[in-house]
Amino acid sequence: MHDQGESWPLDDWIDVVVLRDENGRTVPVTGQIPVDLADTKPPHPESLSELLDSTVRVAAGEGNLSVVLDTLRVIPVPAVFAASPWLVDSRPVVVRNGIGALGSLSVRYSDSAGLRISGPETDLEHDDQDG
Repeated sequence: MHDQGESWPLDDWIDVVVLRDENGRTVPVTGQIPVDLADTKPPHPESLSELLDSTVRVAAGEGNLSVVLDTLRVIPVPAVFAASPWLVDSRPVVVRNGIGALGSLSVRYSDSAGLRISGPETDLEHDDQDG
């Protein structure tokens, strides 16, 4: 916790929108409306709601390795996110069957345990986060 008057560095966290690859379509994990990340128009209200509901804040103070935030920072903001003031600084994380990768990092998502991003030395494939 920060003392009164102490500034909170803005780069200590990154918002990510967790998406799933569903038969070649990109869909927010809490939704059903496919999103075209290359679309230059802002998402319509129903789609925006699903994207915001699928957003997770990854913060440095929550035990995340610095390599996780550094890797997230270099992911380009998709055009559809850049077109929305609500998503303009968010990065996409796409999983298939709950598993994904960001460079050398392992990504895992489940409705019950949420998002986990781990360094290359962690084997999430055999980590039963739901059990």
